[in-house]
Amino acid sequence: MFNHRPTMDEFLKLSQRYKKFGLTPEEIQAGIKSACDFFNIPMPRLIQDLTNHPDGQTCFINWYRGSYADDVICFNMQQLVDMKVDSKDAFSLVMTHECGHRVLQNTQFPGVNNGQWESELCPDFFMGCRAGLWNMDISKVTLGLLLTNGSQSHPDGALRAMFIRHGQYVAPEMSRRGIPLTIQNLINEFMAFRQQNLAEIQNQQRKHYQF
Repeated sequence: MFNHRPTMDEFLKLSQRYKKFGLTPEEIQAGIKSACDFFNIPMPRLIQDLTNHPDGQTCFINWYRGSYADDVICFNMQQLVDMKVDSKDAFSLVMTHECGHRVLQNTQFPGVNNGQWESELCPDFFMGCRAGLWNMDISKVTLGLLLTNGSQSHPDGALRAMFIRHGQYVAPEMSRRGIPLTIQNLINEFMAFRQQNLAEIQNQQRKHYQF
């Protein structure tokens, strides 16, 4: 999908498919592009529509660390709508999370299971940073997350929403104070906030890792 210029028949078919989700194929592509633009990274090699695939997930797939050339972003619109992600801003913010994974693909975080939760919380934090800097509405994304339970691969939704809100506040504050908004500076701020909330993170992890 989107790896060639669609014919009119293809465009009409896609438009009908996404009409019930409130987003056109052009809006989906624009949402992904604006997320890439936030990080100043290229579009992924492939955008894969998994809406009608069994167990299709919204995710980032990568084979070679440190390269953007092989990146694939997948989305499942039904999954996203079930999580209240049904607007252009909300969709693009979720894609910011996935592009955050692209930016962090060479980053190793500390924490349980090789920093598995941290590797999800940092893209959530980036999502909040973009929302704060670009004046985007995070209400739908945070509401959707608050309805989700955690697992060994993903933190509880309330914890994720907390990191999004922190990013929304702190990125504009860093800009106001003249701190360069480099990826490393944002990671440093994320790690400082993670340290402040480490006891709560570990307390929630006990439910899923049983340590």
